[in-house]
Amino acid sequence: MFSGSQGEKGLERWITRLETLSAWTACFMLAVNVGDILLGVFCRYVLKSSLIWTEEVARFSLVWIVMLGALGAAVRGDHMTVDFVVPRFPQYLQRAVELGRFLLSVAILILMICLGWVNATRIWHMKTLALNIPKTFPLMALPAGFALLLAGTVLLHLRGRES
Repeated sequence: MFSGSQGEKGLERWITRLETLSAWTACFMLAVNVGDILLGVFCRYVLKSSLIWTEEVARFSLVWIVMLGALGAAVRGDHMTVDFVVPRFPQYLQRAVELGRFLLSVAILILMICLGWVNATRIWHMKTLALNIPKTFPLMALPAGFALLLAGTVLLHLRGRES
């Protein structure tokens, strides 16, 4: 697919772009989360009046942070793995396990994207209690996050094959 050093640079550039997009959107949602919590605390303890929607915004933004930030952990190798058995295998078996792990990951991510999409779009008519917005908006975090993770997984696999 990619040839030589030029392909490696292009692949590395796409991985970096995807991770940067993921990190910046997660940072934005973190700023929303922190600002929302500070606003809620200020209103409750200084103004002696609570805003009903701050808890919902905090919860929904936290889900978006986790789903968007998962790609960064994948790119940096920070997801949990059990790796004391496979390195002891012969090289051909290590490659087979790696391919199996990749295919299983891709299948699960595609399944989660599809199920998340169906779940989110089917409840468009349902509204959240405090914000009164369609529940689709907070639930779209799952297919969006899993789609980012799928793209990152494929790119990381291609990078691993080139090295």
